[in-house]
Amino acid sequence: MALVMAMLALLILSVLVVAFSLLASTEPTIASNQLRVAQARALAEAGVERVVWALTQGKSDSTISGSLASPLPTTVPAPYNGSQLVSVTSGGGTIGGFYVNVTTGSDSHERWVQSIGWVPTDDSTDTRTKARQTINVTLMDFPTITSMPCAVCVRGDIQIGGTSTIDSRPLTGDDPTSCGSPTSKYGTWSTTVKDSAGNTVSPGNTTIGSGLSKIYGAVDGNNTANQSTDKAERQNQADFDKNALTNSTLDFLKAYAKTKGTYYQGTVAFSSTNKIPDGIIFVDTVSGNNINASTTATSDYASVTISGNASVNTSGFHGWVVVNGSLSISGSFTMFGLGYSVNDLSYVGTGGQIQGQLISANVKDTIATVIDTSLSGVASVRYNCTATRSPLAGVVPAGFFVKPGTYKEVSSD
Repeated sequence: MALVMAMLALLILSVLVVAFSLLASTEPTIASNQLRVAQARALAEAGVERVVWALTQGKSDSTISGSLASPLPTTVPAPYNGSQLVSVTSGGGTIGGFYVNVTTGSDSHERWVQSIGWVPTDDSTDTRTKARQTINVTLMDFPTITSMPCAVCVRGDIQIGGTSTIDSRPLTGDDPTSCGSPTSKYGTWSTTVKDSAGNTVSPGNTTIGSGLSKIYGAVDGNNTANQSTDKAERQNQADFDKNALTNSTLDFLKAYAKTKGTYYQGTVAFSSTNKIPDGIIFVDTVSGNNINASTTATSDYASVTISGNASVNTSGFHGWVVVNGSLSISGSFTMFGLGYSVNDLSYVGTGGQIQGQLISANVKDTIATVIDTSLSGVASVRYNCTATRSPLAGVVPAGFFVKPGTYKEVSSD
């Protein structure tokens, strides 16, 4: 019995030795493969970072070597067209590389990117074990609202009455580097709007209905109001659209507002009894969907009114008011920042002032934006780049960044 037990024990130990020997021979291979996969994923991520750098640099200066111009060229240059492996070295040796393919996304402020990392190479004649990892992602940048050259910017016509004052003359402290030349701004800037057939819907005129209203521009360099150089009329709609908020940027802002408790829907009235807090205020459509000019019913549009002393902050509202619909401001409301309406905008003031910018995209209606049609009104809009730009500090990353929810690792075949 002792002999039998010893033989059984020896047999079991032999099986274990063989098993551990097999594991010892395969574990290094498994670990090596896992390392290659991790390296390939890191290289794919490096490809995405390379594109982020190239797009960000190209937006400000496309002459920088290796940058990608904005808008994206019709023929995307190598290596951003997926035709060239970009090698990556570490410790004096090449560890692999990546391919990147960049195309325009769903709107003008998006870029779709596919990045493929290879370790140690993609050369089919190289007999070494290879790893490949693919990342698909959409990058986006935020429109440069302050690049719009105006205190009041409208896609369509503008009517100004009462004793309104629209002023874009430089303010002390405005940063010419971040906001463009302070002397390149107009008081008002309106564009011609055409339908899909090329017919003119709105000529893009700015009409001053009262001799008491004044428009001051910075372009002509003087302090005389209501000259032809104080306003830019019948401008190209494409110049407005390239800096307007797109669906992707609207989605970004509404997602941020939801995290801060400043997201609203439908009809909203801010007043002395329902005051507006500082920050990014986003008022969405009733359905929560962005407006499609052709298919969205006007009953779905947001409708926002701001009247009287409506700010929580006693010095005035500081931030952005973005409305997926129409915005109407009246009374003695003071604001430092941006009022942005996807559709109509009106402002009838009895005091206070808006320092920053007012922008109306008029995606559906072509009714002229009304700046104070009340003869007794004193609507005042003063271009202030710093006030417009400041609320985005810490909210929107500089340059191009990953659009939330689009980063995806794709399994390799």
